[in-house]
Amino acid sequence: MSRRNKPAVQRYHDRVARRYDASYDDAYWRFHDALTWDYLKPHLPADLSIPVLDLGCGTGKWGLKLLTSGYSVACVDISGAMIGKAKLAVEEQGRTDRAEFFQADLCDLSELADERYSFAVAMGDPIGCASKPGRALKEIKKKLIPGSILIATLDNKLGALDYYLKEGSPKQMSDFIRTGKTHWLTKEKEEQFDIHTFTPQEAKSLFETAGFDVLEIRGKTVLNFNQKAFRGLLDDSANRLEWMRIEKKLSRDPDAVARAGHLQIVAKAPSR
Repeated sequence: MSRRNKPAVQRYHDRVARRYDASYDDAYWRFHDALTWDYLKPHLPADLSIPVLDLGCGTGKWGLKLLTSGYSVACVDISGAMIGKAKLAVEEQGRTDRAEFFQADLCDLSELADERYSFAVAMGDPIGCASKPGRALKEIKKKLIPGSILIATLDNKLGALDYYLKEGSPKQMSDFIRTGKTHWLTKEKEEQFDIHTFTPQEAKSLFETAGFDVLEIRGKTVLNFNQKAFRGLLDDSANRLEWMRIEKKLSRDPDAVARAGHLQIVAKAPSR
């Protein structure tokens, strides 16, 4: 496929794949990833013999965590360059015997077998970056064994309101609130892919409409250490664990979830 014919989300991630990890290597993202893994662990399946999915795998961060935990993992991403980085990371760890790689759009997972996987993660909002998030969820559900868990993140619509307030245009704000759509803020026009954002209730409705049972919605992160003014707070190792304790408590509070930058949803594919 020529660059011209690639979807914008693929063009962008193909271009940045080589330096992608460096963009997320600081105290905030280490804090964020530690929280993510703590939130995932209680939902990991007990049976290591059944493969799991890493959807929107990027450079393989979560796929590698799952591989080192003993699972066989199918890594899926729309970007061939990202898949290449993930393969290299897995090869360096010597774990290729339990890893598969698929370059695929989440709206078309026909290359993957139906009802094969016992667990799936979709970190970094790949469902919201799909052209049709509802269709992507239905595709994912077909690949999961009934009763399996999907854990995914979505951009929180309410967390983006300040951006549109700074833009100063009531029309832009109104359009965003109505559609929930924004775009990735890259300078390259051809790489400005759409991002679908959701309030907590809209996220719940999205998953339920696709046939999932929503078990939990957390905010991540409720304490917005990603803001420049607060990032330095996480450099203090003496306080970092206390910040994490507070964050974990707030993340479960339905009223606090709405102020988080992202929503993390735990959903179950219904049993037969």
